[in-house]
Amino acid sequence: MKQKRIKVKGKEISYYESKDNGHPVVFVHGTSSSSSIFIRQLIDSVLSYQFRFIALDLIGYGKSDVSENPEEDYTIAGLSDCLIQFSKELDLKDAVYVGHDLGANIIIESFNDFNNPKGLVLLGAVPFSNPISDQTFLKDAFWDLFSKAGVDDSEVHQIASYFVEEHTHYPDFVPEIIRSADIKTREFLFDSIKKSKYKDQIEIINDISVPIAVYYGEFDQIINFDYLNTIEFPTIWRTIVQIIRDVGHMFFYESPADFNVNFEAYLHFVFNK
Repeated sequence: MKQKRIKVKGKEISYYESKDNGHPVVFVHGTSSSSSIFIRQLIDSVLSYQFRFIALDLIGYGKSDVSENPEEDYTIAGLSDCLIQFSKELDLKDAVYVGHDLGANIIIESFNDFNNPKGLVLLGAVPFSNPISDQTFLKDAFWDLFSKAGVDDSEVHQIASYFVEEHTHYPDFVPEIIRSADIKTREFLFDSIKKSKYKDQIEIINDISVPIAVYYGEFDQIINFDYLNTIEFPTIWRTIVQIIRDVGHMFFYESPADFNVNFEAYLHFVFNK
């Protein structure tokens, strides 16, 4: 697995890539996060040998440059444009796009601008109606905490605790990736959602013709599963949401043995159609 950097709209974007050929699979992290959360997929010898895995740090996150224009670049639309331009710079075609948390919403926002995407994977995520439904998230405390610009050390650990099942120890690297994000990313991202400055993602999902895989951790503390179940995905893979048992919001890290086998089956289904 190689760490690389590429210029996107004048800013250096950091990303990991398993190899430079094969069917591309692009991983996009969510808020207060980075590409590091996908490490147990990126280093899986079976998966990364078969597919060209690419996981980027969006502008303002991880090891990518911060923005000098955060009020535009850190919104849903701005981060979507970052992803679109990144995909163009790497000349990605026929890719599967995989998004965790708000990374999935960024992908959905961008989806029709990609070059013949072959699939869409939602990890612990739900497409947003416009305006956003108050049923989308489980707790109001999540919104207040994750949208806060400056967070102290105690709040960093509170955010980290949402990534896993309640009363479960989160991985040691999670607080560091939260701290590494530009503090302005939270404020402007959630402000753009609150002000409905994004496309109606339910409508986009209804028009997508490629297979959509939807995964959810059984004890996710952020996404409201009952609300997720009300949304129709016309092309949902295996007809239902795939539930990974006994884990939380970052289930693909917590239980890679269960997730990776299922995910591999989806990728073979998409690329061998």
